[in-house]
Amino acid sequence: MLFDPRWKIEKADPYALSTLIAWLEKQPAGARYNYSDCTGRCLLGLYLLAHLVSWSDGSYGALCDRTDWGYNIAAKGPWTFGAALERARAVAA
Repeated sequence: MLFDPRWKIEKADPYALSTLIAWLEKQPAGARYNYSDCTGRCLLGLYLLAHLVSWSDGSYGALCDRTDWGYNIAAKGPWTFGAALERARAVAA
């Protein structure tokens, strides 16, 4: 099927907490992430990658600086996607 420019394609806002929660809900709850991996493979790095946002353009810092939740959800242990989802839902409540 060819692309039709009339189709509206909406990109989720990666700086919205609801977008992070939706992404975390799709991750395996028991899978671990490496919080201390500063090469873009930590929770926020994987999240940004999934939303096609470059790690190297400063988006990680912007995510932590522009939100009151980025660092708090990703940095606290235990470092599993399920635990991060619980923290994200608690922040959203």
